[in-house]
Amino acid sequence: MTLLLPNLVLRLLPLALVSAFATAPAPDLNATWSLNGSVEGVTFAETCALTQTDAQLSGSCKDDLATRVVTGTVADKAVTFSHASEYQGQALTLNFAGHLDDAGALSGSVDVQPLGYQGTFTATKTPPAAAPASASATPSSSKL
Repeated sequence: MTLLLPNLVLRLLPLALVSAFATAPAPDLNATWSLNGSVEGVTFAETCALTQTDAQLSGSCKDDLATRVVTGTVADKAVTFSHASEYQGQALTLNFAGHLDDAGALSGSVDVQPLGYQGTFTATKTPPAAAPASASATPSSSKL
């Protein structure tokens, strides 16, 4: 019996160590996001539909002028993505680098190239639209 206990401990120790150091699952960014930002005093708002496949992000961001293709990556809670844009006729690339907080909000910096302008952004998941209330399956009848 005395030999079994140390032997059992030695067998279970690797499993305990792996469990203790296992990383949390990657966040799920599959959603529609309401994104607001500011660069050099210019504010902007976009609605971004993001799809996450493993560590890759894809989707689109739409503002009042256009819908743009998004590509990016996710590593733990660090999120980076970019899309083309335009300001006063000049082609731009907006590069976002953010962090997903415990409440599920995304915030970070935006780098505008080729201008080299810096700014900040925040994004929150847009709640799914509520399903319309359905009529009761049993008609109510009231007789006076």
